[in-house]
Amino acid sequence: MLCLRSLAPLIAVGFFSPVPALRAAPPPDAAGFFEKKVRPILAERCLVCHGPDKQKGGLRLDSRAAVLAGGERGAAVVPGKPEESSLVRAVRHGDELKMPPKDKLPDAEIAALAEWVRLGAPWPDSQVQANPTPKTGDRPFTPEEKAFWAFQPVRRSDPPRVKAAAWCRTPIDHFVLAKLEAAGFTPALEADKLTLLRRVTFDLTGLLPTPGEVDAFLADTSPNAWEKVVDQLLASPAYGEKWGRRWLDVARYADSNGMDENLAHANAWRYRDWVIRSFNGDMPYDRFVREQIAGDLIPGGTDRDRADRLTATGFLVVGPKMLAEDDPVKMRMDIIDEQVDTIGQAVLGLTLGCARCHDHKFDPVRTADYYGLAGIFYSTKTMRSYGVVAQWHERSVATPEQAAALAAHEKVVAAAKAVAAARQRPALDAVAGAAVGTADRTRLQNQVAKLEKARPPAAETMAVEDDKGQNVRVHLRGNHLTLGAEAPRRFPRIIAGDAPPSLGADRSGRLEFAEWVTRPDHPLTPRVMANRIWAGHFGAGLVRSPDNFGRLGERPTHPELLDWLADEFVRAKWSVKHLHRVIVNSAVYRMSSSAERGGRSAESRTTIFGLSVPRSAFRDPRLLDPENKLLSHFNRRRLDAEEVRDAMLATAGLLDRTAGGTLLTVGNRQYVTVHRNYEGYASTRRSVYLPVVRSAVFDVLQTLDFPDPSVPNGQRPTTTVPTQALLMLNSALADQTAGAFAKSLLAPGGDDAGRVREAYRRAYGRAPTTLEVEKVTAYLEKSERAADPKSSPEVRRLKAWRGFCRVLLASNEFVFVE
Repeated sequence: MLCLRSLAPLIAVGFFSPVPALRAAPPPDAAGFFEKKVRPILAERCLVCHGPDKQKGGLRLDSRAAVLAGGERGAAVVPGKPEESSLVRAVRHGDELKMPPKDKLPDAEIAALAEWVRLGAPWPDSQVQANPTPKTGDRPFTPEEKAFWAFQPVRRSDPPRVKAAAWCRTPIDHFVLAKLEAAGFTPALEADKLTLLRRVTFDLTGLLPTPGEVDAFLADTSPNAWEKVVDQLLASPAYGEKWGRRWLDVARYADSNGMDENLAHANAWRYRDWVIRSFNGDMPYDRFVREQIAGDLIPGGTDRDRADRLTATGFLVVGPKMLAEDDPVKMRMDIIDEQVDTIGQAVLGLTLGCARCHDHKFDPVRTADYYGLAGIFYSTKTMRSYGVVAQWHERSVATPEQAAALAAHEKVVAAAKAVAAARQRPALDAVAGAAVGTADRTRLQNQVAKLEKARPPAAETMAVEDDKGQNVRVHLRGNHLTLGAEAPRRFPRIIAGDAPPSLGADRSGRLEFAEWVTRPDHPLTPRVMANRIWAGHFGAGLVRSPDNFGRLGERPTHPELLDWLADEFVRAKWSVKHLHRVIVNSAVYRMSSSAERGGRSAESRTTIFGLSVPRSAFRDPRLLDPENKLLSHFNRRRLDAEEVRDAMLATAGLLDRTAGGTLLTVGNRQYVTVHRNYEGYASTRRSVYLPVVRSAVFDVLQTLDFPDPSVPNGQRPTTTVPTQALLMLNSALADQTAGAFAKSLLAPGGDDAGRVREAYRRAYGRAPTTLEVEKVTAYLEKSERAADPKSSPEVRRLKAWRGFCRVLLASNEFVFVE
């Protein structure tokens, strides 16, 4: 293990400065979680005894105030502390007080209550009603609901006029600069070329630029040097690996089921690889979405095209499922709910799942809308069976040659079995006790077994299949045992209008839904994706709740710019790469993360505590715009988990750039270990190809804020916790990469000063200063002298260099992008 005391000389000169404090990670959609998971439990399980009509033990559970006030035993909930909350202890039946007193709640409901308390017991203003009479009719929309910004058509505005027009490179800059000028800000200076190259290389490929790439860009003085680099990065296979991984966050991709039965998704990698290929090939985003929702229903193309479209529907299958649920109807509806909720957040930016039990409390999505969509997926075959343990659906994607080879093999096996059976019959007719043909029969049986083991692998992929079209009835309060009126299959009326599509019993309606979602005039789909692409470059979207464009989500900081980007996206035939080019070629993207020249105009004033104060009194514009919503400078960001690991491996010369395939070592539908050091994680391939095991995410990635692969996640949190520093210094990954890095630097030839310069070039892309070279060489000499004298000079030297390399890889300059 690394001795931190030995690093003191380097820490003292700033090689390993503390990571700056960042905002705490925001909780997930807490209100939505309450509405969907907690409110129904309280209404159905608790309010008969602890509601407005009856309060056993003096406890009411129909408002947050009542829950916190508690009853005879004190507060029922201690926000943020489920272990100290009597409500959680009671439903767990862990104390003498057991609630409900007879039948313990299902584990999933107990877990939901505990998670709600852990989130701080969020509770929207409205009270829980005990078994309210559900309204299953189509309640008309209010004028306020109809006027909500996200449901209005996309409108392309002309770029506004600005005073400092010479600063602008693209229309994007006009929209941003107009707000800056209105607020009295001026934009930061342009970043230097090295900073820009490192920024755009990480943003587009997730990798750090090599020394050769740095040298080439710095030496290129042509006016289109930047544009050439951008084109090269977009053409790199690494682009699809980076941006494919961003979509996989939203698609809640995983190589295992998680939940109650953590079985291997041994064929999920085909969907992951399809996503990566789609981004590399710049597949139009409308087609990208259509194929994931209804690729199996789109006609035409080659055998390879059809196989790819089947694979794309793995998007609907890779979600987590309670495979041991003993109620098959409930299991089916829970799976449909997960599909509807995922599509809502990933594609539309709406929390559709909140309308399962009642009309959405905040957005104009009615329960009938929800079950109209649910009927589409009820008419879709996602599961092969619903028994315990249930099996998800898979379909063949074998090539004609593979299919022919498999058929030929099956004929050989069938013939061998026929021969064995023919030899078995005479033996059965023989005189009792005779051993007629025993050896021959054994040989034939062994031959059949050997042939069956030699069966060519069946190329299958997780995919759905259309079933007969069928409407479902509204489930009152989400309960499949209490049914209301039938809900015709249709799309959300706030956008689609009142007239339902004509969907007969011959089809599910998935293809029609996919085509509706990707209409060029859809108000949500292009906005949501344009916002995701923007967030991938600036660290936060113009709408900072990328999965929720509803009333509980944030409003766009630059609504006209968002609409301009959405319209530009559609005009460019839904080209994601086109939008990348438009964004990274802007002056906004090329700003420095420093506040220099980000001051305020002297004549501008603001009111602080009732006093009018010259804004020029503030040195740093971040005092008045701490979240940089006006974009006066570029946001500094920490690398994503995969970027940190891949950069460490690449700097050490260990990164394996092999693309595609699977590293999962478990057979399909077999149980996956829950050990966080699963053997598949030992690979040195890019992190996107490591197995994602639900309930056992690789500890390196999890420590660095890898998202929960069971739910859609369009905005990863960025936390700062002690375990991250320990990971960067004392983990097996740090040891492995620092050691390989040191060995590569100590190759014969050159002097130590040259080796220090090479280390800086590889880790930071820059040359060290004279002072840095002097400090490092002094540290290395001192470290070698302080090492165990019993060790050989080579061992002492390697240990010193390994410590130096470890510090480089753990420094802020390495793990942050300016």
